[in-house]
Amino acid sequence: MTHREKIIVGLAVLSLGYGAIEFMLPRTKPAPPLQAQSAEGLTAFISKIAEATRSLGAEASSAVIQKAEAAWNQNPFMDIPKAKAPEVRTEVAKTADRPLPNLVYSGFLEVGSKRLAIINGQEYEAGDKLDPGGFTLKSILPTRVMITSAQWGSTPIVLPLQESE
Repeated sequence: MTHREKIIVGLAVLSLGYGAIEFMLPRTKPAPPLQAQSAEGLTAFISKIAEATRSLGAEASSAVIQKAEAAWNQNPFMDIPKAKAPEVRTEVAKTADRPLPNLVYSGFLEVGSKRLAIINGQEYEAGDKLDPGGFTLKSILPTRVMITSAQWGSTPIVLPLQESE
């Protein structure tokens, strides 16, 4: 038997021994569930809170009560709509003169003020040069990106977001 096998057998024997000891020794009683405890603990807790608010004084306790009863200014669970991005009007490039680039805009990430676009599986920021074809990423929006290239002239190319299932 090799040294490695001896170590493995030794660990197995130790594990079996520990399991046998755990099985044979009596267990301690678990604590009763929270709902099974008496109401005395709850009453004591409420009385401590009441004493703490009484010790604040009349002005402080009335301020706390007024704050608790006041209407919420805003629903904390309300979805806040983001400002809509301005519509970008671009001319459609003529495909007869130049073939469209083989680029796929498949994802959008926004971390703070930093926006990233996932194009052909790579992450890019605005201003970065794209790997295939010498294109430059002009702007990033959640639904589309605009790219430019010297060979395409001043006409930007709009790539829509292509979501996959």
